[in-house]
Amino acid sequence: MIVFKDYANYYDLLYSKKNYEGECDYIRSLINLYAPGANKILEFGSGSGIHGSLLAKNGFEVHGIELSQSMIDLGNSRLDQQTPDDVSNGSFKCVLGNCLSTELGNDFDVVLAIFHVLSYQTTDDKILSMLDNAYRQLKTGGLFIFDFWYSPAVWNIGPNLRVKREKNESISITRIADPDCDPENNRIDVYYQNFIENLTSNEIKKIEECHEMRAFDLNELEQFATKSYFELIQSEEWMSKKPPSNQTWGVCSILQKNEL
Repeated sequence: MIVFKDYANYYDLLYSKKNYEGECDYIRSLINLYAPGANKILEFGSGSGIHGSLLAKNGFEVHGIELSQSMIDLGNSRLDQQTPDDVSNGSFKCVLGNCLSTELGNDFDVVLAIFHVLSYQTTDDKILSMLDNAYRQLKTGGLFIFDFWYSPAVWNIGPNLRVKREKNESISITRIADPDCDPENNRIDVYYQNFIENLTSNEIKKIEECHEMRAFDLNELEQFATKSYFELIQSEEWMSKKPPSNQTWGVCSILQKNEL
């Protein structure tokens, strides 16, 4: 399981090189193309709130749902340091909840689930619950935009043992990712060992966690979309907009809610 409390303490450092601004520019380009005029966004799995805050800065009204209170607290501490100019005409707020069931309304223009939130849903029931929850909260014609692990690339490239190192002025983190693969079920359980060194005291703390992941191909994804009364209108390589290939680990898909 993910150790959310401890994980939140080091989350932003672990992903300090992540291109959040570029990802939000990409999301905005999709919204402008497929839902021009959209303003109200529901974000599943807001994490520490960086995507939501950046979208708010670009004028969107963003409502987040996050499973971890520690991650919400991390995001709130960042929001407390913002000036009015940082938010522009938009807004961002996040509540504790589950993307499978928590409902905040039924008038959203867009639902987002980025950074592989869908791939964390490893059973058919969870996937359908997530899609159904998005459907209920969207306006007719609204979009569900999400990214996921693309199985043709996952099994072509292959999950491998990886080591990541990050540090700031006070701590150094070494993170070892060791995948346990089940190709028959498109499952990858990634076991993480995090070694956090206090650079002042030289004390080392170890945190272990497991991320249970699922990969999808486009046929399977379209079947899930149809069961939840969505139409799959676009799938492309995350950020590049190229067609998915067996080199495309991350794919972005867009579903549209139509009249029943």
